[in-house]
Amino acid sequence: MITIQRSLLTRLILAFWVVSLSGIVLVAVMAGRASQQGFDSFVNDVQYKDLVDHLAGYYSAHGSFTGAEYLLQAASQQAGNGLAKEYVVVDPQGNMLLSLTDGPNPGPQPPGGPSPNLVNIGIPIDVGDKVVALLIPIRLPKSLPDMAAQNLQQINMSLFIGAVFATVLALALGWIMARSISQPLSDLNEATRAIAQGDLDKQVPITSKDEIGALAGSFNAMTGSLKRSRDLRRQMVADIAHELRNPLSIILGHAEALSEGVLPATPETLDIIYDEARHLSRLVEDLRTLSLSESGELQLQRATLAPQELLNRAAAALTGRAADKGLRLTVSAPDGLPSVSVDMERMQQVLLNLMDNSLKHTASGGSIELTAVLKGDGVEIVVQDSGSGIAPEDLPLVFERFYRSKHSPERIQDGSGLGLAISKALVELHGGQISAESEPGQGTTISIWLPAAA
Repeated sequence: MITIQRSLLTRLILAFWVVSLSGIVLVAVMAGRASQQGFDSFVNDVQYKDLVDHLAGYYSAHGSFTGAEYLLQAASQQAGNGLAKEYVVVDPQGNMLLSLTDGPNPGPQPPGGPSPNLVNIGIPIDVGDKVVALLIPIRLPKSLPDMAAQNLQQINMSLFIGAVFATVLALALGWIMARSISQPLSDLNEATRAIAQGDLDKQVPITSKDEIGALAGSFNAMTGSLKRSRDLRRQMVADIAHELRNPLSIILGHAEALSEGVLPATPETLDIIYDEARHLSRLVEDLRTLSLSESGELQLQRATLAPQELLNRAAAALTGRAADKGLRLTVSAPDGLPSVSVDMERMQQVLLNLMDNSLKHTASGGSIELTAVLKGDGVEIVVQDSGSGIAPEDLPLVFERFYRSKHSPERIQDGSGLGLAISKALVELHGGQISAESEPGQGTTISIWLPAAA
């Protein structure tokens, strides 16, 4: 893994360096060409501007260059700073018009006129909007190519020095930028190895708000979820062991006492053993139901039912217990609610779990209300009581397996602690949602949303 990380860092640095170097080379080439063009333009447009203007003025005044040799002679006498001492003036077709090639007096015109190369470097002499002739500097004290080469050499040296510094800077910045990308990945890799070894407390520092930062945040959320799942699994195993230990201890103790003749085989003793065995059977069945529902393997026998029918059946099952405890049990469901597609037995199991909790936590004289209302594209079933309520720190955990609040009195801490967890799993298996709201001393409200039947 370290090799991969270094390879990534190296490739990122090389990528930044290649991009930067390409830009530097491109800029250098363009700057060299621009410098050459600027140099030529400077030579042509500045150094010989006065002579070109004088020749243009002479032609404008006389209509030809006859007798204009003195202008070339004057320019030759004033030559300096690299200016030419010999000149040729030709028409646009390359025919010789004027020449100063041997000293102060014009020499003979060479047959055939100047070469095409000289014509190509001629400086236009404009009169009005028309090019009437070309001025060609023939010989320089320091030739034009030598001056251009020296100028470009100086420019190229400056560009080379700048390119070296730019390359070093690009490498440094590239290393910093590449490190900022590879370091979080290295941290993620280290954290992944730690998690693979069982250290779920490992977290990755979030140093940016970009995609890598989002990845680190998601990774931390994942490790947090894994840690919670591990802790819940450990707690579940401990709770299952605790739930199994009590009835098994009672059954074994009474069975041993019966076998040794310490206890007589009375109906009361056998009833105790039977009740504890039935408690074990319920616990095992609850665990099986919860496991199947959470894995999606629990088969639902769906039927299209009206919400009112669900509420009425659940209320009828507990009306007697509510009356014995002095509680008011009411059912409210408006007409016209859409039907729901549910497994009647499983959904009754959910409602009875919720109502059984309300019966346990609501004192005599209180009330339990079952209501159904239209919500969105489904139906919301609400079980509301006026009981003791749930503490704020317990509310987010009420749907966890084996969770029982430490604030509950011992007399109502019976059951397996799986009722709400099973209810949540069954509701979600139906494509619904379940939530709880409560305030201590103000009662509890459990809401179940189910999608309407197609």
